[in-house]
Amino acid sequence: MGGGTEQKANRLDLTGVFGLVAPLAATLGLFKATGSIERIQRDEPVWLFVGVALVLAAGTMVTIASFLAGEGESKRSKLVSRLLYFAATGCTVLGFAVALYLVFDNASEESRPSISASFNDGQSRLTGRVTASNLTTGDRLVLKVDLATLKAGNTIDDVHPFDPHGSISLERAYIGPDGNGNVDREFSLSVPPGGQFTHLTIKSFTGERTRSCAEPEERQFGPGTACVFLALDRARG
Repeated sequence: MGGGTEQKANRLDLTGVFGLVAPLAATLGLFKATGSIERIQRDEPVWLFVGVALVLAAGTMVTIASFLAGEGESKRSKLVSRLLYFAATGCTVLGFAVALYLVFDNASEESRPSISASFNDGQSRLTGRVTASNLTTGDRLVLKVDLATLKAGNTIDDVHPFDPHGSISLERAYIGPDGNGNVDREFSLSVPPGGQFTHLTIKSFTGERTRSCAEPEERQFGPGTACVFLALDRARG
C-alpha cells in the first residue's frame, strides 16, 4: 500500500461560521441597540446599504479563506487565504465605521415637530398636542398660538400669508425635553370671541427662530417649523 499523505476535505469550521456571522451580527446589533434602524433606512438608505454590504463581503471572504487555509492546500491557496483575511478585516472595519457614522449622525438629527389640534363645536375652546423628538439636553420646543388675519389677496399657502398687525397672541410655551430627548405637550385654551380674525394659527419649532411652514429642512436653521391653520367662523361667539 502506498504511504502517501491523505488530503482532508475542507469544511466550514467554527472560524468560518464566526467570520460569516459576527460582522453582520455586530453591525445589526449596533443599529438595534440604538433603536435607529428605521430612521436610517428612511434618511440614509444608500449608506446603510454600503455598510451592510461591506460586512457581508467581509463574512464571505473569511468563509472562503477558511476553506483555502485547510490541510493539504497549496502554498498559493494559503497565500490567497491570508490576503482574504486581511481584506475581510479592512471591510469589517470600514463597514462598522459606516455604521457608527450613521448612528451618531442620525442621533443628532431632529424631526420637525408634530401638531394636532381641534376646536369644540362653538370654536370657543382649542385643544391640541405637540410632540418632538431627538432634542439635545439644552434644546427647547417653542409653541405659539395666535389669532391671525389673512392678508387681502393671499392664501394660507403663501410664504407669509398673515397680516403682522392683525394678530394677537393667545399662548406661548418654551418646553425642554425629557430624559430621552422627547417633548409631548397637551394644551387647552379659550378662544376669545369677536374680532375680524380669519384663522387661529399654531406654530412649533426647535430652531433659533420660526420660519415659513412651507420651507423645507435646512441643517443650519434646524428641522423647520410645524404649523396648523384653523379657519375661524366669523359668526362665532
